[in-house]
Parts: sequence; C-alpha cells; structure tokens
Amino acid sequence: MLASSIAISNFPLLHFEDKVSFALQCMEDYDIQHLPLVKEEYFVGLVNKEDILNLDTDQTLIHLADQLTRVGILGSMHFTAALNLFSKNELSLLPVLNEQQECTGVILQKNLNDLLAKFLGVDNPGAIIVVSVSPYQYSLAELSRLVETNNAQISQLNTNFDEATGALIITIKLNKEEADVIIATLQRYNYQILHYFGNTIMHNDIEDHYHHLMNYLDV
Repeated sequence: MLASSIAISNFPLLHFEDKVSFALQCMEDYDIQHLPLVKEEYFVGLVNKEDILNLDTDQTLIHLADQLTRVGILGSMHFTAALNLFSKNELSLLPVLNEQQECTGVILQKNLNDLLAKFLGVDNPGAIIVVSVSPYQYSLAELSRLVETNNAQISQLNTNFDEATGALIITIKLNKEEADVIIATLQRYNYQILHYFGNTIMHNDIEDHYHHLMNYLDV
C-alpha cells in the first residue's frame, strides 16, 4: 500500500503570507501540532505549533523561513516508511509529496495507527507464537510447511533482531486459536518458544479433567 493511497487531499496548507492566527486556528480545528507550508504548491517545510504559540498573531509566516522542519514522504513509498518518520521526528502529520516536491496530501498519525492495526490484522482471531532462532536457520518456507502440516496457516509474520543475542525473533500469527501441536512441532525443529498467546488444547483438557473430578466427588 503506497503512501499516496492513504493520503488525505484537500487538507489545509499554509503559505508565507498567512498569519500566525490562521495557522493556530487550523491546528486547533484539526487537533494537530504541525501543518505543511508551501510556496506555489511546492513543499517548503512543516510549521510546528510550539514555534508560533508565542508570536504576534498578526505576524505572517514569512518570518519562520529558517525554522521549518523539512520532513515529508514520497507518495510512491510504502506506507510503513511513514512510521519511521513519525517516530524519529515526533510528528502529528506527515506531508505526502510527488516527484516534483509538490504537497499532494497529508498522513495523520492517528489515521496511520488505525491503518497499521488493520495491516497487522490485530482484530482477526488467531493464536500468536513468538519464537527465537539463529538468523542462519530462518526459512519462511520451512515455517510455513511446519504450520501447514498441522492444519493451520500463517496469517501474519514479522521479524526483528535481538541486539543482545543476535537471535532472530519471529512473531507468527495463525488462522486458528489452538496451537499446542504447532508449538510442539516448532520445538522439535529447534525453534525456541518465547511467548504464546491463544487457547491451548492442554488447558482445555485440564479444565475437562477438573470438571470430571468435581462431578465424581459430588457423587
């Protein structure tokens, strides 16, 4: 999914001739801390609310030329690239630019969070298994085979490195809640299970045995 496909067009843009009062009102109306400033539709930089709060409200934005933050994302980039820019620059909004550096829209942080949740399928049911392996052992084909041989599928997979150990941490989301057999299979193939979230057949069996015992004692 490209950044351009999630950009909000027709969003207020600031110009050098706009007054501080106008910029502050726009930020208040949209509950944001930043707004793009453009010159003839070409992106110049981001106006930060903190930089103009104490200025004369009748002053124009031309005085901010040297204080603007020049951060934006090309519309041709994958939307996940925006996450890094939001995090590094503590932004509430990110301008989306075309190849000519024209501002074609914006991405709001709050909208990106919702989109990321959908992208990761957090609302979809399914167990989550977090495993650790050597980076040299990692094989997506093998993982898929081990899961699928147990009548399940991988619906989402993410990886990151543990800087302390050098191990590869793999987070696997399945299309089913019960994963005892899959966990056992992964362990047989030397995958270290770090965390597991979901229902377990073992837990259900324990509950069944407990209820049977209680019924027997009642008799």
